[in-house]
Amino acid sequence: MTNQTTNFQKDLDKIIKNIENSVAIPTLLLHSCCGPCSSYVLEYLSKYFSITVFYYNPNIYPSDEYWARVEEQKKIIDITESKYPINMITGAYDVDRFYKMAKGREDIPEGGERCHLCYEMRLREAAKIAKEEEFDYFTTTLSISPHKNSRVLNEIGVRIGEEYGVKHLPSDFKKNNGYKRSVEITSQAGIYRQDYCGCEFSKKESDKRRIKREKKDLREHIKKIYSEIEKEYLDKSEAVIIEKFLCSDFYRNAKNIFCYVGKFPELDTLRIINRALTDGKKVSVPYCVDGHEMKSLIINSVDDLSVGQFGILEPDEASEEMKKEDVDLVVVPCCTCDKSGNRLGFGRGYYDRYLEQIEIKKIQAKKDMAKNILLIRKQVMVDVVPTDEHDIRIEEIITE
Repeated sequence: MTNQTTNFQKDLDKIIKNIENSVAIPTLLLHSCCGPCSSYVLEYLSKYFSITVFYYNPNIYPSDEYWARVEEQKKIIDITESKYPINMITGAYDVDRFYKMAKGREDIPEGGERCHLCYEMRLREAAKIAKEEEFDYFTTTLSISPHKNSRVLNEIGVRIGEEYGVKHLPSDFKKNNGYKRSVEITSQAGIYRQDYCGCEFSKKESDKRRIKREKKDLREHIKKIYSEIEKEYLDKSEAVIIEKFLCSDFYRNAKNIFCYVGKFPELDTLRIINRALTDGKKVSVPYCVDGHEMKSLIINSVDDLSVGQFGILEPDEASEEMKKEDVDLVVVPCCTCDKSGNRLGFGRGYYDRYLEQIEIKKIQAKKDMAKNILLIRKQVMVDVVPTDEHDIRIEEIITE
């Protein structure tokens, strides 16, 4: 069993030093998770071992991705300048085995128990073949990843090696800039490098991280656009948009309106709120309870508002709440949106959660759905807004 302070690279260095002082060339069955991760490992170890790459990864999703990675693995072997020939074994693409192992663990974050069992499944298959084919050692390329725990991998490898009676080669291939070197090799060779570990669950996590980055970048882009827009355009476009909204059937037919209170560079919705109150409509505005929940509190005048969280005008927290099932029209803020109604908010998720709650309450009360509407200037609209499963598409958009 390894401990927290074990230096696996030093352990490997000792084995390599013994090999250099020996005439015999040891054989190594190298489990490879993908071509890019194997690139540095093959460059490094092929000086000392006769290597057979074992590509066994039934976790890969979808199947097209699996076969693409198989081809990239072959390319890596072809371009590697090795002292001894490198062979390859492609294992069975046994996806059912992976999903059987992962059942009940689908929601465990990447790097947790599901991943550890996946490592074990693949290393066990490698050890089995290493024993059958009488390899001197077996190991995996997985430890090159900055996201993989080398201690866990080596503990699994040692345990399985003892079980099958075959030596596990200790490794922490991210050491000595191994990961950096793998990026250099694949970049220079034009090798496809995936942006997620491999399984369906890691892909979902990777997609979430990517979308989060894209949203952050888009917010910065919109901020830059606003900094360059002339005030004359801001004023004129706002006047046109608000007038179009007040003349719309959505507004005329609504009795109970939930409207955000705009803060520059958003539209000045106080003009809408004042008009709605004058027209005898019931108006509610947002009140943020904590970091997650938002209430719609009824006001009788804009004088009921005072500066609250985020520097936005809010009602008194003791104000009456408008029932979600009674809301007819929701005027939703946004940083930007696209023509399909995909909206980019300001990153806190208040409105996506609130709109979902309204829909649930409307269904339970068997009432017509509320209309959701965006008011936005054309110059800050974009072609595509990145979205995830929690983002709610807005039905109507009014612009100048």
